Amino acid sequence: MTWLAAYDALHALMQEQYAFGDWKSIDWNALNNTIRPKIILAENAANPNDYATALLEYTRSIPDGHVMWGDEMEKIIYPNIEESYGFGIAELDNGKVIATTVTALGPAASEGMLEGDEILEWNNVAITTAASQSSILWRPETASIATTELKRYEQFRALTLDPDANVSRVKFSRPDGSGVTTKDLTATDDGNTILQKTQFWNKINPADPIQHSILPSGYGYIVVGTLDTDNFSFDKLFNDFKEAMEFMATNNVPGLIIDLRGNGGGEDELAAKISGFFYAEETFYEYQNQYNAYNGLMEIILPNRDGTAIIGWGIPLNIPPQTPLFTGPVVALVNPDTTSSAEGVAMTIQNLENGYVVGIFGTNGSFGMTGGEAKMPMGYIVKFPNGQSLNQDREIQLDSRNGIGGITPDIKVSRTSANMINYVGRTADIELNRAVSFLQSL
Repeated sequence: MTWLAAYDALHALMQEQYAFGDWKSIDWNALNNTIRPKIILAENAANPNDYATALLEYTRSIPDGHVMWGDEMEKIIYPNIEESYGFGIAELDNGKVIATTVTALGPAASEGMLEGDEILEWNNVAITTAASQSSILWRPETASIATTELKRYEQFRALTLDPDANVSRVKFSRPDGSGVTTKDLTATDDGNTILQKTQFWNKINPADPIQHSILPSGYGYIVVGTLDTDNFSFDKLFNDFKEAMEFMATNNVPGLIIDLRGNGGGEDELAAKISGFFYAEETFYEYQNQYNAYNGLMEIILPNRDGTAIIGWGIPLNIPPQTPLFTGPVVALVNPDTTSSAEGVAMTIQNLENGYVVGIFGTNGSFGMTGGEAKMPMGYIVKFPNGQSLNQDREIQLDSRNGIGGITPDIKVSRTSANMINYVGRTADIELNRAVSFLQSL
């Protein structure tokens, strides 16, 4: 297809199959009126970068972490964030914004900025106002943003990442308010240091994503790095988790921490099955309400594991009890990179009488079933959810609405200056430490 014909087909497909258009109150006409003229201009000028940028802007306008492009889109994104001003920033619970990390010999350090300094203004605008006006078009991820919480984090992050040689005026002071300084900083190549340091934590070993150990505190600790069976078999991931639970039972741990940070999800059936180690009886997990291309309707169906057949219509996916059953306190660690079926595991833990969720931030808020796809000119592929997860009342669960969604931690880790400097500097796992201290308080 031509670029415009392909865009028109994509827009029609999204209106028909995207599972959360009504739920998220997507104004399809307004979105089309904004993006379609840009596609026309790009095609008339034969400008592939403008074409791809317009496509990216289209999906960024849909607040759903399951709306995402393939790796080809990274070639458009990363040239816009390859450089930094030599420091990262974060907003604290008290509303102040501080430099959480400053690279040695970088632009900010050269002008006297130190870790912990308060950032007051950006280009002569109050820092919180500047962040709220900051674009998330070039966030270093092809997926869209589902929650207001994640959007705000990325807006602050975007201020410090820029193309080479961009200049920004930054006003900052010492934590006590002294030494107020205003400097013009030039973005330079830092080897992606700030980009990497401002990412969310995870302790995932990509080659072996489910790891277990006993912490010095005596509590059990299991990293669940993925539920994705594209690279690992369903049985391997389940059996590795079962082995971890057997290890915990043998060692009679008094409490358990399940680390879901950075887990991008995978199979709902696997999420439900590993949740069974905490449930003595079969328990409802979800109804899967999916788009049926044969009749154009959303229908509650339960497919078999490989999706080649339907187990039945109108029946739920349940949590099947497993052995060994763990009845002690359980804490799930989460962050905004905890997405999709990983959010389901956090949900089942939070629903336990002695289950809790700990984190600085909540989860991604993107829990629908992926399955929609469109292949666009020049090799761009966009994927989107065409199914909904419903609760027992057959209402959408966990997917964001008006910027609110996902799992909110029961125990929020405080965003103090010391905590955020440690977090970004990777000098202390403040979320894990808070989970341990919470278990010790029970």
